Parts: sequence; structure tokens; C-alpha cells
Amino acid sequence: MTSACSGSTETPRAASSTKPEAGAPDASPAQKASRPDHERLDDKARRLLDSTDGSSADGDGFIASGSLAIPGQNLDKTIASGTTLRVEVACAGNGEVTFKAVSGTARVTRRVDCAQPETTSFRLTTAAPRLAVQADSATPETVGTAYSVRRAD
Repeated sequence: MTSACSGSTETPRAASSTKPEAGAPDASPAQKASRPDHERLDDKARRLLDSTDGSSADGDGFIASGSLAIPGQNLDKTIASGTTLRVEVACAGNGEVTFKAVSGTARVTRRVDCAQPETTSFRLTTAAPRLAVQADSATPETVGTAYSVRRAD
């Protein structure tokens, strides 16, 4: 997972160093085995996004990119209100992911079929000095996500 924006908070996928809470039941073998699958699917979605996005993370109006836990979000509080953005999303695996970009009253929602090897992009003009990129799916265990946000041309 990468994030190059200051003030950004992501809801990450479970990290391998995470310790269970006291009294919490042990993870089942299926849950333990799913972490590498999520990482593999997130990597696949990032590669798909990288293959269509020819610009680098260091330039070209780059704001943020990464993978999202499902349900999860990335919140960036450094974007000025009235900024026109290009948001690009991708997912990999089996199922659908609903991506949302929200800034104040501005909201764009796209449902993406993860079995299709393509990215979806859309524009959003921020209506507040923040941007939340969110992802949700009915089948979170079978999908991986990636997103990129840049200032629009």
C-alpha cells in the first residue's frame, strides 16, 4: 500500500504484525490464508492501474494512491475546495467493488466488475477541503483494490 499525501489516513488491510485483542477468538485457517490472497489481489489491481496510468507518483498533479480495505477509506485533508480531480480506480478478483469519492456535497460513485481487466476513471470537483476515497463490496474476501488521485488537466 502506498500513500504519498500528507494528512492522509487509510484503512489498511490487516497487517501481518497485528496482534489479536485479548479475549478475541483465534483466526480460522481460512482467515489466516486470506491475507496473502488479499495482498495478491491488491497487487494485481495496482499493476492494472499502473499499466494505464503513464504518469509518475512524483509529478503530474499526483495527490494520493493506494489500496483500500473493504469496507475502507482514504481521507486526505490537504486538498483545497474547488479543485478538479481525476480519480482512477481498479479492482481484481471475483465480485464487484463500489468506489466512492466524496468531498463535502460532491460525490461520485462507480461500481466496478473485478473480473474485467480495466480501470475506471472519473472527475470530481471538491466541495470541501478534504477528499475521501471509499470502497465496499459484498464479497470483500475475493477482491483487491487500487486507486489513484491526481489534479485534472
